Amino acid sequence: MTIRLTRLLYSLRFNLFVTTIVSLSVVLGFVAWIAYDKGRHEAEELMDGQLALSARLLEGQIHHEDQQHSQSRSATGQRSPAAVTTDSGASENAVIIEILNTGERQPYEQELAFQIWSDQGVLTLVSANAREMRRIPQPGYHLQEIGDSSWRVFVKQSSDGKYWIQVAHPLTTRHTIGLDVAERVTIPVLMAFPFLVLMMLLVIDRSLRPLRRIADKLKTRAVNDLESVPTQDVPVEIVPFIDAINSLLGRVSMTLENERRFTSNAAHELRTPLAGIKLHAQLAVQAQDAAARDRFVAKVLDGVARAERLVEQMLRLARLSPEAGFVAGRQEQIDARTLLMEVEDIERVNASAKGQRFVIDIPENAQHVIGDENLLRIALCNLAGNASRYSPGESTITLGCWRNESGHGLYVEDQGGGITPEELPFITQRFKRGTEVRAEGSGLGLTIVERIAELHRARLQLRNLPQGGLRAEIVWAN
Repeated sequence: MTIRLTRLLYSLRFNLFVTTIVSLSVVLGFVAWIAYDKGRHEAEELMDGQLALSARLLEGQIHHEDQQHSQSRSATGQRSPAAVTTDSGASENAVIIEILNTGERQPYEQELAFQIWSDQGVLTLVSANAREMRRIPQPGYHLQEIGDSSWRVFVKQSSDGKYWIQVAHPLTTRHTIGLDVAERVTIPVLMAFPFLVLMMLLVIDRSLRPLRRIADKLKTRAVNDLESVPTQDVPVEIVPFIDAINSLLGRVSMTLENERRFTSNAAHELRTPLAGIKLHAQLAVQAQDAAARDRFVAKVLDGVARAERLVEQMLRLARLSPEAGFVAGRQEQIDARTLLMEVEDIERVNASAKGQRFVIDIPENAQHVIGDENLLRIALCNLAGNASRYSPGESTITLGCWRNESGHGLYVEDQGGGITPEELPFITQRFKRGTEVRAEGSGLGLTIVERIAELHRARLQLRNLPQGGLRAEIVWAN
């Protein structure tokens, strides 16, 4: 269950789906809120417009009645009776109009209350539900408590200045209508959410289909098929991923080829000492006297030592190869003199057998180097061993260190025959040995040194000396 959950959390499809759902929820929620707020605001403005329209209709009705009353008084010659104002400010002659509710209200129909005041502050016309409404001598929209509820009041002065008209809606019905309008605007947006989710699922599935197609092709490939994955008919976003896979396949192919070559060369190199061991062992068994038997046994031991040295070099190279993922150990400051003296002690036995001697050359400005001491010791031992093996007896081998403005390095110089210019560029290849070389060797020593130099971000440099001999050095650039 835990593994399934972990895979689900790291699923591209799942992450895209969750991210899309969250994004859609945030965006649609914001849009729904904007639509809701805008719808309620528009409904409020629409109802304010209805209040203003009601005031205009009342104003028109007042002008019409005034004209009729004027004509009637002119015909009879009567004067208009003076209005008597009560203590509350309302005229005793005020006409109270009962707004009848003869049936169900229509959608968005609101309760309307109104008052009409003269310019002298006399209430002349009032609806039955507006008896408690107070006069507001300021034009515009206002809020007023009438009874136990709040009302939205619009105040307007007539065009001739003779009347003040107040019309009002209860806020409760206004809010209800505003919310209803806002909901009607918002609900379609929310109803579209499931369809958008379904569409996003289909889009994600269709977008990931090329990945599944590529995965299916790779699953059906043979083990030894390392051809590049084609990029035709592939989305542009996936091309870098395929290019990375093709690069990996190329490196794997190169590594396999190197391994095949290495195995073939190793088998060839091991065949010679093993054949010699077998031959000398058979001769030792068939020998008639002890002296001959001892001679053949010594040959067998030499062959075993040669095979052992070859296998050791092969294992060391395998551990240092890039495909093994080896990296240099802890980088530290190393005393150059101590390092070179250790190399001298290791290689002195073989050098003394040929009458060779070591010389250590370390200037004052090159007392230390930075690197992995064990790896550098292996590299210098290989260089010193090659120098001893391929140099004549009674010669001098120099172990040294140098430093200048451009860089620093460790080197080994011998007095041998060097390497021909034609072979020098290829001498570090595996199992590569010079054609003029007669001494025994595995052909892996320089390959190991070159790999160690790479691990130290340095390079192996080989050059023939003018006076004869070879200088091999590990060079760091500043």
